[in-house]
Amino acid sequence: MIEVTATDLRKDLFNILDRMERTGEPLRVSRKGRMLTLTPVSPRSAMSHQEKFDAALALGEREDWADYDPGDITDGRHIEWTPEDN
Repeated sequence: MIEVTATDLRKDLFNILDRMERTGEPLRVSRKGRMLTLTPVSPRSAMSHQEKFDAALALGEREDWADYDPGDITDGRHIEWTPEDN
């Protein structure tokens, strides 16, 4: 565990963050007699487009999809665009 004061953290923030990222060590910061602990979290693995598509399909059909009519502009699901006068 990396232990620093808040002042030392401010002086060397980016190097300490790089070390945490590289080693996975948590950071303990002391400030005004209190201790704060920061723990690095590994990023989620990136999903491929196919995995995203499959996950969306697994959710099933949207509840409001059955009554959707793309020609009905009164349902509030359309986009209005009016060009500015030049």
